[in-house]
Amino acid sequence: MIALLITFIGLPVAGGLIAFAFFSRDLPSAQDIGKAPLAQSTKVYDRDGKELLYQFEEERRDLVQYKDIPQVLIDATIASEDHSFFSNPGVDLVGIVRAAFSDLTHRDTGGGGASTITQQLVKLRLVGSESTITRKIREAILAVEVTRTYSKEQILELYFNQIYYGNQAYGVKVAAQSYFGKADLKTLTLPEAALLAGLPQLPSILDPSKAENTKRATERRAYVLDQMQSLGMITQAQADNADREPIKTVGVTVAKIQAPHFVFQVRNQLTAILGGDEGAVTRGGFKVITSLDWRLQRAAESHVRDQVSRLKDGSNVNNAALVSLDTRSGEVLAYVGSVDYNNRADPKVQGQFDVAGIGVRQPGSSFKVFNYLTALKKGATAATVVVDARTDFGGRAPANVASGPGLHSQCLYCPENADLQYHGPVTMRQAIRESRNVPAIKFLQQYSGIEDTIQTAHDLGVTTPIDPSKVGLSLTLGAAEVKLIDMANSYGTLANLGVHVDPTFILRVEDPHGKVIWEHKDFQTKRVVDENTAYVMVDILKDTTQPDRDFIFGGFTNIGRPAGLKTGTTDNLKDVYAVGFTPTLVTGVWMGNSNGDPMEGISSAIGPGLLWRDYMKEIFADFPASDWKRTPNIVEANVVTASGAFGGYGSGLLPSSLTPFSTKERPRNAPLLLSFSVPLCLVCCKNEVNAV
Repeated sequence: MIALLITFIGLPVAGGLIAFAFFSRDLPSAQDIGKAPLAQSTKVYDRDGKELLYQFEEERRDLVQYKDIPQVLIDATIASEDHSFFSNPGVDLVGIVRAAFSDLTHRDTGGGGASTITQQLVKLRLVGSESTITRKIREAILAVEVTRTYSKEQILELYFNQIYYGNQAYGVKVAAQSYFGKADLKTLTLPEAALLAGLPQLPSILDPSKAENTKRATERRAYVLDQMQSLGMITQAQADNADREPIKTVGVTVAKIQAPHFVFQVRNQLTAILGGDEGAVTRGGFKVITSLDWRLQRAAESHVRDQVSRLKDGSNVNNAALVSLDTRSGEVLAYVGSVDYNNRADPKVQGQFDVAGIGVRQPGSSFKVFNYLTALKKGATAATVVVDARTDFGGRAPANVASGPGLHSQCLYCPENADLQYHGPVTMRQAIRESRNVPAIKFLQQYSGIEDTIQTAHDLGVTTPIDPSKVGLSLTLGAAEVKLIDMANSYGTLANLGVHVDPTFILRVEDPHGKVIWEHKDFQTKRVVDENTAYVMVDILKDTTQPDRDFIFGGFTNIGRPAGLKTGTTDNLKDVYAVGFTPTLVTGVWMGNSNGDPMEGISSAIGPGLLWRDYMKEIFADFPASDWKRTPNIVEANVVTASGAFGGYGSGLLPSSLTPFSTKERPRNAPLLLSFSVPLCLVCCKNEVNAV
């Protein structure tokens, strides 16, 4: 301090110039103090921009303009930090002399320290806080230059936005929100303004939100009020009344996170939008309008909790995940990564792990759709028949499919159907409707092919790599591990009649000035399946939600409107799946245990199937039903088949004069030999049907 005093007032002119040149070398420009951007919080909202989901931040800060800072707060800050602010040249020479004398005599001369508001700002923004005489001198030189470059109002605005007020609050606007719940600084009272003005001196020790700090915070406020009175800013009566006010804070200390797994997916996408700059996410002050529908999100979280609670004790179901997407735009509308994000201790939950977007699990029979869709692309129709009979497919028995000596001692790979029965000749429609395993493998073997089915899965939206040599024919039974969001997106492609759209978590990104820098519009779409083929697959999957078409699942999963659905259960009961859709929305559900423990006495229909049904019924309750418009080149024909699970004596061919009946599809009590009207794709088997 003595050296600083000598430098400015004690050296001869020549010596002062030499000293000035020495200490000012390599100094940053005074203009830099206003150019370097302050770290600001990036705020993440739902699609309506009303629900704040989270703030990404290194420093929790919202910028304020000088015109929005009330005079009482300006007066309190000047009284607390720098009495001569509006008249000094950036340094307080009287304060320097006073501080130097105090250093020499070890006596408190009163009046506070020598650092002006401008010097504090320079220290924080330009020169750092190294405790050396050199740094102090450089700080003083720059403070003078800053005062010559910027107006006092500009310096105060920079100061109010820069300074730390404790309680994770950077800048006075966030401080007012954190301590008093006030977003408008002009609503601050005198005692509140005096308290805020006194905090920057020792923000952690004076933080009034902590009970142990109340006494010191009260004393510091009293000091600020006394200084304001002595400077004529307030009367003695005002100071006394303000001093008698008890300190009351709202206790906001930590930013609350809503839809946590969704928010972290937003962060990943935002980082990509900003060119991979993770620092920009936490410092850039962006406003992010996400795709999340808050109504759907609350419904999803509620149904996931309720269903897990219902099944936890009896079926050992401890975790679940759910994803809903708009089939046309790929917008993620609801996203639940686990039943309880805050449950870290239970290994069956591992709540912070995102099962929906990061976890890879076996989807069971829900993967069959890719197989059947590939078969349709290659010329099969909804009426194509394979024989559901005991079959040795050879090779190694997959780990998740019952086989081996305990069941068929002569079989290498003899998978069973879920009901442990064989039903003879069945059409594709019947095989899908009843989720039969043996016919699925036969379609894979005879029509689809393993590698082409994998390609179909990737085309529709599955992103995890699948090694055909490791899954073999068990591919169609769900042996490959996939992500839930990929399965939902893939079924969404199907519901969109073969047009794929990548999922998005973000609708719009605005910079701190409100300028839109990215928007989810004119997004890329890609047709990956012919619309006629997709329509046939959708029509088949609609069976499973209609009681008059499917007596097995229809009663469980009907949501009162046209919808398609496929469920999946692994034989070891480690995973159960349901993925279903309407023309505009697709929802995927997973249930299980994060540590892989098997569930007990549960199926996909009564687990995720019911969760899917109840959730979909709620979110669509007040909306009119819609159906898929029939695509061109689709024909219907009566073909010989059999309904139900008690026999498959149909040929899938056109009826002859010997066929007893020719009628539309019927429920369970239909005769064994019937003709059913089924949509067929553009390319049909043999000469059964001609497309129009």
